[in-house]
Amino acid sequence: MLHRIVRGLVIKMKEIKQKKWFTDFGVLVAFIILSVLFTSFFISSGRIALASDGSFHFSRAEELYQNLKSGSFFTFIATHTFHGSGVGTFLFYPAVFIYPWAFLRFLFNPITAFYIWYGVFMFLTLVISYYVMVKFSQNRLRGFVFALFYTVGSYHLYLGIKNYVLGEFIAYTFVPIAMYGFYEVVWGNSKKWPFLAVGCILLLYSHLLSVVIAVGIMVIIFIITLILGKRLEQARWFALLKSIGLATLLGSWVVYPFISDYLKDELGGPTPGFTWIRSASVVFDASLKNVASNKGVGLALLVAALIGWYFVKSKTQEKIFYILGIFFLLAVTNIFPYVILWKYNIFPALQVIQFPYRFLTYASFFLAIVVSEIVVKLSSNLYKYHEILLAMAMLLLSFCLYCSAVTPVLERIWNQNPQAKLQNVHDYYASVPSGGIIDKENYQSLFSYVILYGETDYYPKESFSNNDILSNQGAKSIISHEAKVGNQTEQLQAISLPNALLFNIKVTRATTIDLPVVSYASDVVYVDNKKVSFKTSDRGTIKINVKKGTHQIKVQYQMSSLFYVLFGVSLLGWISIFLVWVLRKVKLYCREGTVS
Repeated sequence: MLHRIVRGLVIKMKEIKQKKWFTDFGVLVAFIILSVLFTSFFISSGRIALASDGSFHFSRAEELYQNLKSGSFFTFIATHTFHGSGVGTFLFYPAVFIYPWAFLRFLFNPITAFYIWYGVFMFLTLVISYYVMVKFSQNRLRGFVFALFYTVGSYHLYLGIKNYVLGEFIAYTFVPIAMYGFYEVVWGNSKKWPFLAVGCILLLYSHLLSVVIAVGIMVIIFIITLILGKRLEQARWFALLKSIGLATLLGSWVVYPFISDYLKDELGGPTPGFTWIRSASVVFDASLKNVASNKGVGLALLVAALIGWYFVKSKTQEKIFYILGIFFLLAVTNIFPYVILWKYNIFPALQVIQFPYRFLTYASFFLAIVVSEIVVKLSSNLYKYHEILLAMAMLLLSFCLYCSAVTPVLERIWNQNPQAKLQNVHDYYASVPSGGIIDKENYQSLFSYVILYGETDYYPKESFSNNDILSNQGAKSIISHEAKVGNQTEQLQAISLPNALLFNIKVTRATTIDLPVVSYASDVVYVDNKKVSFKTSDRGTIKINVKKGTHQIKVQYQMSSLFYVLFGVSLLGWISIFLVWVLRKVKLYCREGTVS
């Protein structure tokens, strides 16, 4: 009798599991279709309208592509782009997820390659958000709704397709994993601690500041939780330590260049502080307009902010999510005394965020959770087929909101003014015009311009211009390829190689040459194939002594062997995580399949 009951339960569980798999497959198909639709308008246009950080990230993708084409997988310094200055953009700004974009260049023209890459990350955001919410709530409808409205949030679209702030755009995809892992370690099932480590490392691979902000938010919430009397069991502390250990294992190779070069040299970088602080009315108005913007969260999430309390007030956990959503939405505005904090240097660590609107990622995350709870509550008394209709309605609504948000971007792309199309320039200091149009025919002309934001990031402080090239003579001389040969100045054109620059020069007497190449601790210099010592000039560039005659000078960035060891350890770590996950799935399947 007992055997029959157990067998019946197992059969029933299998039927439920099959239904779940069928639902998940349908959701996956819906996400694929939606992602194709997201990109179809842009691919069919065959054009990109540049703005803000676009030239910076397109240059990074181009550098990776050129090096891959030459057979070099790792890229450390810019030699084909960034005016061939040898700047260490790739040392200090992770490029892990730019590689797929570079690989797509081998199959598609550069415009299509970018839009496909964008579509892939929209799809990944949908899938990851769905997976995380289903894990959290055990409700597939809620997971579906959360994924839709988190993905089409207006700030997300601003990052990805309007202003091309692509480091943060990538990071936005992985925020749900990190936050879910943090929730499980502190309040849920602490055995799921790998989610915290993996989520934080994926953020690290995407955008360094994003992982700093995420960890900062977690630390503050964690401290508040302890103050309010939450007692953490030993297992949770152990899970937290294991997360830190795994994250260190997986991420040390990314951090290593900061130790080997950044800390040894005084380099320029983004300036701490607070800018682009919005008023609450601006945030409300921008959200209501539902356009891709760094001023708001979009219409659906605004509605959640306005009416969400009514739907969450009976559940403590949901109330906390709602309060966090409202908190981060208000944190974007001048309701927070950012100017006073900056003026009197109060809590200086907060100044690293630079732009308070970066909190819109977390406002979007928590308010999308509220939207999903609202929809689930409204559907609680519906029949199954009504739930399916509701899900389809949410799908259609999210697509309409997406179209509304990106319409200004499409209008910018459809600009038929011939003057808008980017042309090659011979002015070393010309910046990319906002709204400049590129297509597959004039794409390379982009790299003749000074990068709008970030051309001199990670230059030595002597030549760091903080996005104002004309204000710094050192930056100007490097960008215009000016070498100082003794007391004379001349322009030297380099041959670009992967992580190296090659110069041919003739001198009439023994002299010093100050090359227009940014100097780092791990640079090596060869003169006529012989390694020579070098000094750092007063503008932060490579300076060497040469004898009379014709010389071939090669400046190369030489990464330490330890970096490759750490990279290998990380790779083995990822392989181990994957194998453990597969083995657990196989074990679970065998356990369910052998009960009869």
